Amino acid sequence: MLNVLGNLKRACDGVTRRDAITAGGLSLLGMQLPELLAAENQQPAGFPGQGPAKNVILVYLFGGPPLHDTFDPKFGAPKEIRGEFGATSTDVPGVHFCDLLPRVSKWMGRSTLIRSARHHTNDHSAGLLYTMTGKPAAKVQPAVPILPTQAPSMNSVVEYLSRHEQRDLPASVWMPCYTGWGQSSTRPGLYGGFLGRQYDPFITKCRVHSDKEAKYAHPERIKGEVLLPDVALPEQLTLDRLDRRRSLTAQFGREVDRVERSGAVEAFDRHTRRAFDLLTATNRPNSPWRAFDVSSEQPGLQSRYGDNLYGHSMLVARRLVESGVRFVTVTWEVFEKAKIDLDGWDTHQRNFNILRDHRLPVFDQAYSALCEDLDSRGLLDDTLLLVMGEMGRTPKINGKGGRDHWSYCSNILMTGAGVKHGYVHGSSDRIGAYPSDRPVGPEAFIATVYKAMGLDTSMSIYDPADRPYPIAQHGEPVEDILA
Repeated sequence: MLNVLGNLKRACDGVTRRDAITAGGLSLLGMQLPELLAAENQQPAGFPGQGPAKNVILVYLFGGPPLHDTFDPKFGAPKEIRGEFGATSTDVPGVHFCDLLPRVSKWMGRSTLIRSARHHTNDHSAGLLYTMTGKPAAKVQPAVPILPTQAPSMNSVVEYLSRHEQRDLPASVWMPCYTGWGQSSTRPGLYGGFLGRQYDPFITKCRVHSDKEAKYAHPERIKGEVLLPDVALPEQLTLDRLDRRRSLTAQFGREVDRVERSGAVEAFDRHTRRAFDLLTATNRPNSPWRAFDVSSEQPGLQSRYGDNLYGHSMLVARRLVESGVRFVTVTWEVFEKAKIDLDGWDTHQRNFNILRDHRLPVFDQAYSALCEDLDSRGLLDDTLLLVMGEMGRTPKINGKGGRDHWSYCSNILMTGAGVKHGYVHGSSDRIGAYPSDRPVGPEAFIATVYKAMGLDTSMSIYDPADRPYPIAQHGEPVEDILA
């Protein structure tokens, strides 16, 4: 244990401040460590995947992005279907995107676009569960619960398969917060399921703010940043309380220096070392957790990603895969409790105002910057980028100028490593209601991602009782997509 000396002041739960601030213990400044130390201690072994996609970054547009207004514009359909936007040519002849995605359209030549993704779960939480795990919810209900019997997310499978490695950072990360946090709820789909909660991805926190108070469907751009969960001060911490803790922080920094100089850190086991690194990230210049800190990046590059939460998150995602994290998910969250961005991509009303003023420009800037940044560093040949949501939206525009839930046809964009370049897989019908050929369900899509990573999709993963489960929920990879 790394104990930080200080005055004995007892908290309201009976724990002394001295006892609370320990590396490998419970907290730093009152904040909980994740279940990072609960992973089992087994013999080292390598990650079983040796495919072209050594890393994956998934940009998850939660709420349900409309194919008509993103990657499959129906400019020949009636106006009540095609909507208010036009189409722009991509760098692949004959393939068009929405005209509000001019930057992303230049990356189609390095991408596969699935225009025939589908499933039959027209619900946000159940759709998230199905598309992230390959197994549908046992029951679709108003609040789909998180159950230990559910299948694990792609993030969790990668974390599980990396469990024997000696790692500085987790194998998978979920940003900027767990899905549902902004609505004071939790949604299933990102967790370890039957593998156990010790294989949940590392889930960050975030700080969000805006210059305006939001109204329903207000199309403002969310400012904010990703935070490490256990070094962020509680929101209720006042400046007065912070002043009273300055001496404690100073003592903590001195103790970190002393332990590092003694060489004792090198003797820690992997999980204790990870906890130490997390707790001391702000005190140690070479901490691997500095990957979450973008302050060392050039201001011009930060501006290229965009001055908003999602630009910041995608820049952090690049830094993470560069630092060895295998699977990073960046989700678009709804922040009702902060009165900001109350709908995400769930545009039941004012669909075109919201997409025009916020969603599409923010996504276009951040995603294209991510592609450019990875490519300039030689990382795009090793990294697979994914863009998807839990469903699509209705072909017909409703009376409020919005599109409603529609899981029967949606798009998935796959850029970079392991997939064909300049390839469109499948197609939707004339109005974008259903796939007209080569449909792809969640099981097949997940199996395709795993195979791009070099994983044997026939392998089994095991629950704590050592019972085997198919890694891809019996899904078969779509060979036509793979490079």
